[in-house]
Amino acid sequence: MCMASIHRNENGGANWFCAFYDPEGFRRFRSTGTTNAKVARTICVNIEQAADLARQGKLSNEKALRLIRQACDAIGETHGKLAADRAGAVLKLSAEEFIKTAGGELTTYTVKTWFEAFIANRTDASKATITEYTRIKDLFLKFLGARGGRPLTVLQPKQIEDFKAQLLTRVSPSTVNKAVKILKACFNNAIAKRQLDFNPAEHVSRIEEADSTRRPFTDDELKNILKACDAKEENKPWRTMVLLAYYTGLRLQDCANLTWERVQLHTGTINLKTQKTGRRQDLPIAEPLAKHLAKIAGDNPTAPLCPSLFGQKPAWLSAQFYKVMTDAKVVQARGHESTGKGRDGRRDTSKISFHSLRYNTTSALKSRGVSDSVAMDIVGHETASISRNYTKIDDTAKRAAISKLPDITL
Repeated sequence: MCMASIHRNENGGANWFCAFYDPEGFRRFRSTGTTNAKVARTICVNIEQAADLARQGKLSNEKALRLIRQACDAIGETHGKLAADRAGAVLKLSAEEFIKTAGGELTTYTVKTWFEAFIANRTDASKATITEYTRIKDLFLKFLGARGGRPLTVLQPKQIEDFKAQLLTRVSPSTVNKAVKILKACFNNAIAKRQLDFNPAEHVSRIEEADSTRRPFTDDELKNILKACDAKEENKPWRTMVLLAYYTGLRLQDCANLTWERVQLHTGTINLKTQKTGRRQDLPIAEPLAKHLAKIAGDNPTAPLCPSLFGQKPAWLSAQFYKVMTDAKVVQARGHESTGKGRDGRRDTSKISFHSLRYNTTSALKSRGVSDSVAMDIVGHETASISRNYTKIDDTAKRAAISKLPDITL
């Protein structure tokens, strides 16, 4: 067959047309959408190449996408982004037609539709993980604006860097690093599914988090917090929360949403599925915690341990605990005066929070000779997830470790 060629429309018109033979051997004409002969010739050559691959039964989705990307990259380098985008639309139309002729379908994604597909396919992830992925997706798409509707293949590292820089003005370095990590996972999945040739977030560096490191509470701070919990009626549920977190290593929402059916006082065990990791935990109840729970236990197994905190959002819970810390005089009250950062500015992060109790648990266990594997199993530390696949910590070891924790209620 003759090679493809470009021609002017005999009936007038500025754009060049490509003459080619389709996969079934028929001579066809298609507008290249450009008045530039060099761009038109590049488009036409790639239409011919796609048709030839389809004729041989070799035009897969992966090959079609690679052909389109390579042609657009070449056009973009010499003629600019607009010319590349127009060429991509023409080539995509041809590739779709040729693949459909063979009974297939060309699958392409925008940044938005790929993110949505990626999250929808994370069937193994916990509800909390999906929520976090969705939050980062929404932030990234809001940052991109109209660019979120453009092909996934045009995403560049600079856009990830700019997103990181903007996010850093609003949230902590650890949150920014988490967002970049999610973007990397999303785009690595696109590479695995042959939708991208490279990960635009791959070489976006982490932000140093040393200045924002959390710390555990001191002994005096813990005593003052427990006193503050007893001093006001609205603070009393937080005594239960603090003791739960300290003696189990549970996170804020897991403590707030715990119900009595998960607490077996007769066997001295709390069993639940943690919200963030989806991991099932069987936790021994330390003696100081058991005494406190026995005092407040009710008859309704489905009732929450802390009714006023049950089902509340993490941000609200964190704000309420900050008030408790303020009452305990371990942090300063947050004022409403202007900080000069604006409404979207990042709030200075406190070194201590409810999450610090997990640090206290881990530190107390390790300082009393408990092995890392047992301590990490008790607090459900994420970095131990791999070792947990190989090491099963029995209940006896965990009970022995928990019994070594000091009584902070004295």
